[in-house]
Amino acid sequence: MKKYLYMICLAVGMNVFSTGCDNILDVAPNNGIEMNEAITDANSAARAVQGIYSAFQSSDYYGLAYLFYQDLYADNLYFDGTFTTHAEIGNRRINPSNLQIADTWGSIYTAIGRANWVIQSVEALESLSPEEKAAFTGEAKFLRALAYFDLVKVFGGVPIITRVPTNPDEVQSEGRSTEAEVYALIEQDLREAETSLAGTENPQQPYAASGLAATALLARVYLQQGKWGQAADRANLVINNGPYSLANNFRDIFSTTGNTQDASTEEVIFELAFSRDDQNALASSSAAPGSLGQRFYVDFDFYDELVASADEGDTRLESSVIFDPQYEVVKIRKYNDVINNGDNVPIIRLAEMYLIRAEANVRMAAAGAAPSRAVIDDINAIRSRAGLSEAAPSTNEDALQEILTQRRYEFAFEGMRFMDLKRYNLTCEVLDFCPASGTDLDNTFRDLWPIPLQQIETNPNLAPQNRGY
Repeated sequence: MKKYLYMICLAVGMNVFSTGCDNILDVAPNNGIEMNEAITDANSAARAVQGIYSAFQSSDYYGLAYLFYQDLYADNLYFDGTFTTHAEIGNRRINPSNLQIADTWGSIYTAIGRANWVIQSVEALESLSPEEKAAFTGEAKFLRALAYFDLVKVFGGVPIITRVPTNPDEVQSEGRSTEAEVYALIEQDLREAETSLAGTENPQQPYAASGLAATALLARVYLQQGKWGQAADRANLVINNGPYSLANNFRDIFSTTGNTQDASTEEVIFELAFSRDDQNALASSSAAPGSLGQRFYVDFDFYDELVASADEGDTRLESSVIFDPQYEVVKIRKYNDVINNGDNVPIIRLAEMYLIRAEANVRMAAAGAAPSRAVIDDINAIRSRAGLSEAAPSTNEDALQEILTQRRYEFAFEGMRFMDLKRYNLTCEVLDFCPASGTDLDNTFRDLWPIPLQQIETNPNLAPQNRGY
């Protein structure tokens, strides 16, 4: 029996040497799937797919840690709690033994393991039609691609696992693939998901993967790699062919809870649904911190920028943050359900597609040349919705800076800031991740997080550790 439970943990991507493996055995069957019996028909396949989404909802992943860390490790948030694991992120001095980083790694691989299980099991089922198989595997591949993208952009090259293991050594001895190899898998999964899920878009119900969600994520992936033409093409497809539209009221984007009601706007392309019965820890860690341990607050310099933009008419300030005069801190307001912790988390929005298309087109043009009318229109689509006057950058270099500014204001606390600074090569200027100079040591290695020490100790093939750690 012990060996059987051990195999279950491996199959869903858990680290069998962590306490998380014990927990999975206590989860309901739709999340903790048994090895061979679980996926036998369309109903059990649908439940197994829901189990993948559930992995993304973990407080170690989009339920708190991974999501907020993208702003905390950058310059949008600071940490004022007692948990040293979070403090290391806020101080940008991560110890390889950081347990939260290890738990986040494990949660992401849990999502990957569950996706692999769905893909492998569904493809072997003779009772499903080709259309049903395509739908289930398309969702799983979209989610697997998102998980691998979330890994590669902070850890660099990681182990690629695309199968259900049949013996422990298959996972525990897996070496790291290169960043290029990880990105190749992400692109392949998303292209297949585009085809398998074509025509499934529903802006009223953005709680599941769709063909254009895969297209939109592919635009983001291409942009991060510097594949400007492909990024612009994919973003253009979503803007021109999708049933999505920018919300008139920015606040409405963040007012949906759960997946049993229609979304408040038609802007969100994909979001994770939470509810009173399926909570995250976002509001309780900033808007109304419930403990001394977890307190994430808005950086005051960033707040000053938002206030200055609000003075020019920007409505995103009051929808994104709120100043608490009693404690003299600025709290996140995007996730504001302090009673139930049921705020949904937008993962991909139409606004991002406009700014991806604008950035990609600017980067393909001469820096000193005047930006095209199309680029200016894309920037102003976002500015105008926010209540700002139209921008008129005189050069592509100016336009690129305006795009970065709008991305910061638009997507604050949505997991974008750190990857944006990396893409703009600003981590030295903004985060002090600079080369050695004089008596200052090299800090460029901090562009990546350390591979969890616990993983390297149990799997030496993950060595060498990321440089500098």
